[in-house]
Amino acid sequence: MKSLDSQYRRSLRRFIAPLGLLICALLSALLAGILVVASEQTRSVDEAQRRLVTAALRMNQTDLKRTTIDYGTWEDVGAHVIDARDLDWMETNVGLSVFRTFGVDDVFVVQPDGKTLFAFRDGARVEAKVEDVLTQGLQPLLADVLRWMPGNATVGNLLADGIPAMAAVTPLALRDFPAKQHLPVLILVKRLDAEIITELEQASALQNLQLQRQPPSDMTSVPIDAIDGRPTAYFVWSSAHAGAELLWVALPIWAALVLACAASGYFLHRRINAAARLLSVGEWQVRHDPLTGLPNRIRLSERLEETCGNLIESQHGFALLYLDLDGFKAVNDSQGHDAGDQVLRAVADRIRTQLAPCDLAARLGGDEFAVLLLPVPFPDVARSRAEALIEAICRPIRLESGVEVQVGTTIGVTVAPQDGLTPDTLLRRADDALYEGKRRGKTRVCFANQVPQRASVD
Repeated sequence: MKSLDSQYRRSLRRFIAPLGLLICALLSALLAGILVVASEQTRSVDEAQRRLVTAALRMNQTDLKRTTIDYGTWEDVGAHVIDARDLDWMETNVGLSVFRTFGVDDVFVVQPDGKTLFAFRDGARVEAKVEDVLTQGLQPLLADVLRWMPGNATVGNLLADGIPAMAAVTPLALRDFPAKQHLPVLILVKRLDAEIITELEQASALQNLQLQRQPPSDMTSVPIDAIDGRPTAYFVWSSAHAGAELLWVALPIWAALVLACAASGYFLHRRINAAARLLSVGEWQVRHDPLTGLPNRIRLSERLEETCGNLIESQHGFALLYLDLDGFKAVNDSQGHDAGDQVLRAVADRIRTQLAPCDLAARLGGDEFAVLLLPVPFPDVARSRAEALIEAICRPIRLESGVEVQVGTTIGVTVAPQDGLTPDTLLRRADDALYEGKRRGKTRVCFANQVPQRASVD
């Protein structure tokens, strides 16, 4: 193992370090420069597009604000809806007017006490409370408009029936109203529907402009913030990838340089790769049993150390099973060592069939095996898995000679964290449980908590 590692390191220093590091550094620096410039180009264009979308949205808000002020300062509105309670006039002269002319979806008149006096939605007067329709963002708008007199308005984004929308709020101009009291307010709402999105897409020359509640990571986005700063939704669109044109020109040149360097170093690569394969084979052999192909005691110890180290953080228990074959010595003595090897390989294959993806089985030596079960929330799970192993192993095994033999197994079980928190403790208690099971009659499952106290003391 040590000689293989030394050979690999000598080859690396001799053939790669002097020239390879320099070439890699230069190529990496060149590639990094190309990518940085391309990324900066893309970022600049994306930022410009964000400004365009923000400006287009602000323009729509300004138009809605202007319309709201125009109708809010029209004293006939206050006279008919507040004084005369003529809601039919309000529907005809305000609701239908702004709906048909300006594409306004919802109109509300709200009294100072918060009561909805008039509601107009999608072309018709309805019975609805403004707070049931407009959510996230309504209250900050109503609070902000208190500082205004007629002729001013507050505009912002909110949700209307859960759909992103923009709304403008203005105090209504009334002929006779105490100066120190709050005025009723007029609210105009325009939902950010497909028509608005199409207008924004055309105005900003964007591709695939959409409205989503959460922005996908692979698209450019602009938040639609309510007046309190919380986003109600996001405009997202496909990035222009302005830096792609630079990459189309520069990357083929860079790739040609890489290929030239790779071709000149092909022989060196083969030499280093051969050394790496030798090292890899050696690493595998150190951690695996050559007869069965199962991990050996070294790999089990590494995995057990890692699992115990993660036990507190993961909060998932696990079980360690110690297996010792019953009747193996008789088969080995009567049929020969080659037959014994066949039995061990067959047992290893049967253990593999019982493993879950996270489990680990290992041959510890002779006719002893271990199985690490992950995770095991309850001891009953470990018992059922152990009994399944016994059932699988106890089935007759046909040797190459045609003779059928049969072996059993006794299994000692420890469950973490109940039986211990360290590899040494768990291994010792599993071994104690195994031999307690042997003492009780073999071919059975014995848990560590079934071992008499004297047998489990350090």
